[in-house]
Amino acid sequence: MNRPPATVVSYDRFLARLDAGPAATADRAEDGSATDPGPPDWLWQVIAVLYDGQDAAAAQDWALRVHGELARSAGRVPFSVVHDWHAHAVAPVLAEASARRGRPREPQEAVRDLHLRALAGGRVTETEWEAVLEPASRDAYRLAYAWADAFADAYAGAHAYALANDYGAERAAEFAGGYAESNTGANVASFADGNALAHAGATAAAWAAADARAYAETWPFAQVQVCALAWAADGERPTAPEEDGERAERLRSVYRRLADGLADALVRAVS
Repeated sequence: MNRPPATVVSYDRFLARLDAGPAATADRAEDGSATDPGPPDWLWQVIAVLYDGQDAAAAQDWALRVHGELARSAGRVPFSVVHDWHAHAVAPVLAEASARRGRPREPQEAVRDLHLRALAGGRVTETEWEAVLEPASRDAYRLAYAWADAFADAYAGAHAYALANDYGAERAAEFAGGYAESNTGANVASFADGNALAHAGATAAAWAAADARAYAETWPFAQVQVCALAWAADGERPTAPEEDGERAERLRSVYRRLADGLADALVRAVS
């Protein structure tokens, strides 16, 4: 795709900032004001991680599209984009991931319903957001957890211990399996519960107040990664080496889907 000559410099700066990674924020003066005013920091985080998650050609085309929409809006991005994107892209992806892994879709759909309400101009309180975000976040983190890798590591350690202590082959395998199952299950629960409790409250407060800066401080780029990993994960089974390429392609695919959903939300916001 060819970019308009008038936007060459700003587009190049745009790409440079994306390449700096999702934690990069706007340069700021001593008083905290941005020296290069533009889209909010939460959006920079999100577009950077979505850019990084796609293959190079798709990322370049998508970045040009996003840059064009930001130029049309002069960098003014309303908070409604958050609700639009989550309602039409993020929540549906997580609902699909839940259903595929045999978990209920309802927690993700409850989040989607509140985003749709907020998008329509309705007021959603912090309490309402937190009530749906905590269970939905817990499920998302559980789905995103690298269960198979953690199980394999726990099994290998327990099996080596058992053999070193003369358990015998059959008893060592039984011991390692039982240990890996209980250890991994406890770690998954701890991981999911801890992250849900840590993030749900802060995100609920930011969304209820439509506070772009507060939302940026919840590190939304990390939530994008959780969403992508939840959708692309293999679940509770070992992954053969030859499947690594398939998992990587699933990740690229879901990043493209989330990226297109964000671009669509930006289009609707400035239309």
